[in-house]
Amino acid sequence: MNEFYNTQIFTVPTTEDDPIEALVRRGAKVMLQAALEREVNEYLERARHQRSEPESDFRGYRNGHSKERKISVGSGTIKIKTPRVSDVPQGQAEFESRLVKPYQRRSLSLQHLFPKLFIEGLATRDFEPALRCLMGAEAALSPSTISRLNTGFKAEYEDWSKSSLASLPIVYVWVDGIYLKAGIANERACLLVVVGADVSGTKHLLALEEGYRESKESWLEVVRRLKARGMNEPALAVGDGGLGFWAAAGEVWRQTKQQRCWVHKMRNILDKLPHKERAEAAQSLRAIYLSRTREEAKAKVLTLAKSWRGMYDKAAECLMDDLDRMLTYFDFPAEHHKHLRTTNPIESIFATVRLRTGAMKRLRSSRSAVYLIFQIVRRAEKSLQRLSHAEKLRYVTLPNQLLAHTVVAA
Repeated sequence: MNEFYNTQIFTVPTTEDDPIEALVRRGAKVMLQAALEREVNEYLERARHQRSEPESDFRGYRNGHSKERKISVGSGTIKIKTPRVSDVPQGQAEFESRLVKPYQRRSLSLQHLFPKLFIEGLATRDFEPALRCLMGAEAALSPSTISRLNTGFKAEYEDWSKSSLASLPIVYVWVDGIYLKAGIANERACLLVVVGADVSGTKHLLALEEGYRESKESWLEVVRRLKARGMNEPALAVGDGGLGFWAAAGEVWRQTKQQRCWVHKMRNILDKLPHKERAEAAQSLRAIYLSRTREEAKAKVLTLAKSWRGMYDKAAECLMDDLDRMLTYFDFPAEHHKHLRTTNPIESIFATVRLRTGAMKRLRSSRSAVYLIFQIVRRAEKSLQRLSHAEKLRYVTLPNQLLAHTVVAA
């Protein structure tokens, strides 16, 4: 009995075992073959065995069929023979099927499906076992085939990275360096990411590029490239404590105000405290950045730092470090403070990225990682939350507007 259950119930059927699938494939083969023959009739302007009219132009002869070819479609894999035409008069275009292109091995729907499955998190090595039972034993599903299908990612990324930003006024930007497992051995790829909010409050991915450990030189290339694409100087940039970006931004976006991320700051401070103190310290830090005014926040910082002096001096020094840049968000509408205190817009996107790339364990190269992650981020970008009270953005003065006002006043 156990042997019966093992062989009869728990055997996964393939499309070859399903009479409905077999019938669908047979019908698809008949219809596709008939459509190919109809294409030849239209090209020659006569049906099979029909002589051409004396007054009509000679357009060639049927010359049998090419070698049988396998085509993978949504219901499996079918075999067809594409018709050939010979003796085509000089100056006339050669016959070429509009339905099945030379060397085509799968339908266009499948060509578009495979990259989408890749973006959704199906690893290259998982394509064949996952789809073999659906597409049939003869379907072209090798890992190398899937990899070639995804070369289109590169072209899409390069087109996007050169697109103009001149018509997209950016008010706020969030920047961060994201590290992912890619390349050989223990190498980790650093992706430099810039997300911006336009005057309508909509967030956009502006830059996604490889960098060298968030160095100043790497960030300079990113910021200069954004400027070359026509992006305006934003009113505020939000980032972590990495000195590379701030040094680069100071050279290119000289009038942009700077806000450090409170989440990164809190992590740095809490790392310098014993575990028993961290829960209470986290509440005190949240109370600081939730203050209603800059003066109130400063007062809370001074009180907390004073309470740590003598016991946790490193934590107190970290809290006081770069305090002005921690409170820049108070210069902007209160309704936007929750968006400007942290780099959460980037963190929320890359939580999705890590879920998708986790199935792949390790990306083959940092460059291929950029192309894949670009596709995932662009998909996640559509679900990004707009800024609350976007109408308040009209009260935010951009640096170029400030410069224009100064010139007019002079």
